[in-house]
Amino acid sequence: MFQSFRFSQSHITDRQRLVAIEREAGALETTLTELRGAQMAYLAAGQGPEFWMRRASELADQLQAGLARARETSETTDAQAALTSAETTLASLVQLDTRARRAVSADQKYLASDLVFTDAVTGAQQIVEAVQAARAAEQSAIEARLDREGLIQFALFPAALLLILASAWTAGHANRPKAPALSEAEEVAEMLRKLPPPVKAPGVTAVITPPVATPPARTLATPAAGDPVPAAPPAPAASIVSLTDAAELCVDLARVLDAADMPSLLQRAARTLDASGMIVWVIDTTGQTLAPALTHGYSERVLAKLKPIDVQADNVTSLSFRSMRPQTMPGAGRDGASSAIAVPLITSDGCNGVLAAEVPGPRPADERVAVARILAAQLAAMLSPIEPPARKAAEA
Repeated sequence: MFQSFRFSQSHITDRQRLVAIEREAGALETTLTELRGAQMAYLAAGQGPEFWMRRASELADQLQAGLARARETSETTDAQAALTSAETTLASLVQLDTRARRAVSADQKYLASDLVFTDAVTGAQQIVEAVQAARAAEQSAIEARLDREGLIQFALFPAALLLILASAWTAGHANRPKAPALSEAEEVAEMLRKLPPPVKAPGVTAVITPPVATPPARTLATPAAGDPVPAAPPAPAASIVSLTDAAELCVDLARVLDAADMPSLLQRAARTLDASGMIVWVIDTTGQTLAPALTHGYSERVLAKLKPIDVQADNVTSLSFRSMRPQTMPGAGRDGASSAIAVPLITSDGCNGVLAAEVPGPRPADERVAVARILAAQLAAMLSPIEPPARKAAEA
């Protein structure tokens, strides 16, 4: 019983450790994603690089502390080696970040773009792979220990049952009252009564009793087809947005010279966010109306019905413009399987418009919203308020 209790407590501890490992690895990957987002914001037009540099330093320290804590609490040498490699790669990534900051301070944006969007991508991916390898090593070790302890517990159960039965039989036999002593005549009569028939009376045929068949040995039972089988731990969810694609798109947006390139870049932005449709709304010079300037993913019939919207209207696009903060709307599609994102285009002069996108899923993922904000920061510097349609018609 004590061993069974000890194994049960060990199983509970190991299961809690599995959950903690999954949560810790997810937190490390989230911190790395935020760090990369802060580095990308160095080069975003309209953003204060000093704020994002301080934020990047905080996230780098947080990531370093998390990797060290995970390495110290890991139980396998493979996990410790993977996390040590991740710490080394993070140190190199911090050095690249320092060079990028110097380039930004020296107004060498092309050099900073190459460092942030090209050189740092490889290091970030190596850190993610190292964290995933450490998580897999820890999970494999714990699962192996759980299986081993389960087999030991299963083998100890029959032994414990036999021990209990033997103890009960011994106790019952010891407490059985002893028969009174027999006299000499009674002992002789008892002996004759127990003799086999041929000895007691000649000519009597002996009856041979067949031996009792020995029951077959018990075999270890295998789980029946209907018995539940413990499910394996879920695989780490893949990244929703490709940081590599987002980085390359930001570099191309920073280098755009011709407005004719914007439709293809907007198409790439939609592909990066996995958006079925995107609209870039630009404010007019009166500051009262948002008009569609660039679109992707909508049919001509839909675009023909697309009209300017008032900034005071009750919708996520107008709300994003007024609040100058990202807004989301879950279940925006007809079947509820898609959602909407609206991100303001903010410059030093204020808000120039809104980037709106329709993305899959009943609720927009935080990762998509973060990348949409980075793309919106790049687009904001390329757009300016437009003349309202009424004024254009009057001038014509």
